[in-house]
Amino acid sequence: MIDQPPTPEAAEQFIVRRMSLRHARVLIALHDTGNASHAAEVLHVTQPAVSKTLAELEQGLGQMLFLRKGRHMYITPVGRRLLTLARKIEADLHRAAGEVASMVRGATGELRIGATNAALARLLPRAVSALKRESPQVTVSVRTHALRSLFEDLLAGQLDLVIARVMPQDEPLGLQRMALLQQPERLAISAHHPLAGQASLSWETLSRQRWIWHMPATRTRMLVDRLWQAKGLPLPSDLIENGDLMLSLNMMREMPLLAVMPHDVAVDAERQGIVKLLPHDVDLGLGALSVWHLPDAPSESLDRFKLLLLEAAIEVQLPTAEGRSAA
Repeated sequence: MIDQPPTPEAAEQFIVRRMSLRHARVLIALHDTGNASHAAEVLHVTQPAVSKTLAELEQGLGQMLFLRKGRHMYITPVGRRLLTLARKIEADLHRAAGEVASMVRGATGELRIGATNAALARLLPRAVSALKRESPQVTVSVRTHALRSLFEDLLAGQLDLVIARVMPQDEPLGLQRMALLQQPERLAISAHHPLAGQASLSWETLSRQRWIWHMPATRTRMLVDRLWQAKGLPLPSDLIENGDLMLSLNMMREMPLLAVMPHDVAVDAERQGIVKLLPHDVDLGLGALSVWHLPDAPSESLDRFKLLLLEAAIEVQLPTAEGRSAA
């Protein structure tokens, strides 16, 4: 129970001067478990210790951070805002610990990158290669989770940047964005597919083939389903649902398949003889491949890597431009 609500200024000073890692971890554990006894088990402390820490937070802020209903605890809007700060405190500590460990190993920092499939074929490998040539002691960590998870990690301070494509209406708030290059989808067919050599293929014919389809509930799955519906066709019934790019390409080596994939991935797979590209329009309305980062997290390594990404984007587009000139 809150005895005497502090002034807003006092609450702010409490957060700045007295909120500790202990407070942050209790807040995170209570939210993630929804139960004080379970939070205590996760933190390896007693339940009274968890309750005391939460009481300190609520007294210091003059606000309820959780509503109790039975044995379950539901976070309040104020609690959720503080939870974001708590996750950032813990992420900053982990990052600092990682940087110290890197220095002990002789490394000089870490760059934590989140990326979706569109960046994996050529852009990101080129930029990372350039960074390692310049700064071999920098540790580079790349995560390739679902886009929503990547942005959540970025906002929580667990990533330094995210490379992705986002529909204009879905652009996340509170982040800075730098466009790199357009990456429209392409329609690819296994190079050994019986239909791969035909000059013209109707959508009706294609819909009766076996496809690699994106995983349910993902953004790209929704967009591909919508594309099919716009053509007035039922969705293909012979599907392999998969979200792993390497597995998709290996399956296209093994069996005749069709797939919608980012431009660079498709071009690289065609160069390797895995697929052939079809001329069908599969524009999903995604924006340019861009790099996103927190506005208040500038660093020398982040700024340098952004420049290397821009240089890699130019290099990636040069072969296409040269090919058009030669033609």
